[in-house]
Amino acid sequence: MNAKHKGAAMLWLVNLVGNAALIAAVYFWLLLPDAHGWQVAFSGVLALVVIFCGLWLRAGSFAYFRVGEFRENAGVWRAFHHALGHIFAVLCWLIPFVVLEWCLFLLRRYAPQFGVWFWQKSGIHIGSPRATYHAADCLLLLLMCIVLPIIWLPVASTVAAAGLKPGRMSRSLRLLRRPAYWLWYIVLLVIGAYIPYKLIRWIPGLSTLSKQAWSAGVRFALAYLLLISAWVSLLLVVGSRAEKEDPEPIPSTLPETPLS
Repeated sequence: MNAKHKGAAMLWLVNLVGNAALIAAVYFWLLLPDAHGWQVAFSGVLALVVIFCGLWLRAGSFAYFRVGEFRENAGVWRAFHHALGHIFAVLCWLIPFVVLEWCLFLLRRYAPQFGVWFWQKSGIHIGSPRATYHAADCLLLLLMCIVLPIIWLPVASTVAAAGLKPGRMSRSLRLLRRPAYWLWYIVLLVIGAYIPYKLIRWIPGLSTLSKQAWSAGVRFALAYLLLISAWVSLLLVVGSRAEKEDPEPIPSTLPETPLS
């Protein structure tokens, strides 16, 4: 195993443990009492810590695959140190993405009404109002799950590595012209989202409660492993290909240190 493979494996492990820890922290935060002022204050501080750690995990993972120096030398910890200076920039790029995703999610509520309205007003009576509703809902899902993330990811990778620099951000969008990037995204989306979704929803006909519990645990664990593996693979695809579109080196903010 060379340094590049070792670094990718370590980043996979960091994401595996880090995301699980974040999920556990959010679950713990939801259980916190809020009867007293100090409890509310502690809850607020914990929320800020969780948000910071979540942003740092994302920024460091993006930066590692975006900067060739980190990838070639297995500089995982150097990438996370480097990304510390760009966490606010990543947050600024994340906010409009989250807002747009939320707006599209809310629009899905009105897809049935849109189906009936379009059927009545357009005069194009093809199919049925229900079919129009499903078409509109599928279009919103397409925008939410494919179009917006595919546009957001290359720029997020560059922002995590270099900050909010318009020239570099615009050059990252050249990746959208590469059919291979779209193909990789869709394949990894199926592996990391659709297959885990099917695994979790699959309920085998087992005879005892203990067998059902073991089945659920194994299926959730396998779904989580697939999700993290697909996510890290997607980061590699995005970061390395975005670097090719913007070959100007991004200097590290830290001197090189051995991985240990």
